Amino acid sequence: MRPALRVAGTAVLSAAAATAAAWTGLLDPWHAFAAGGLVTTLAIVWTATGTPVDDPAWPRRTEEVRPGGRHDVSDLGWSTFGRDGRVTDRVVYRVRALADRRLRLLGVDPDDPAQRPEVERLLGARVLAQMTSRQPPTARSLQAWLDAVDRLAPENIHHPRRNP
Repeated sequence: MRPALRVAGTAVLSAAAATAAAWTGLLDPWHAFAAGGLVTTLAIVWTATGTPVDDPAWPRRTEEVRPGGRHDVSDLGWSTFGRDGRVTDRVVYRVRALADRRLRLLGVDPDDPAQRPEVERLLGARVLAQMTSRQPPTARSLQAWLDAVDRLAPENIHHPRRNP
């Protein structure tokens, strides 16, 4: 529909509504005339503004994205804690995966029930219990997890199988 026809149709409809409002006593004639004029004015302004223009976008800079680089650290920092103050699932998953990787580098399979005592010795009973729990950890628990994973660095371990 063309804009002029739309404004004309709105003006006719608002005039008819204003007349009906004045005729039935819903509004006095001056207020009915003002309401009709307001609706017509709004229709004119809306039509005159035309189609909205999209906001101009900033040009995107291409950056080299490396695993573990600036963006990963920033994303991880912003997504560490949820609205409830607990650690988010994303961080829990990543810390568990890091612990799993470190244990496997030491020759310990965390999924093997026979090696559970060794996993418990390396991580600590409390950390292992928290890491296998389904409850999201607190910030203090996460710190204990990260400390335990840091202790799993190969240079910090005196593994009985490696060092007789």
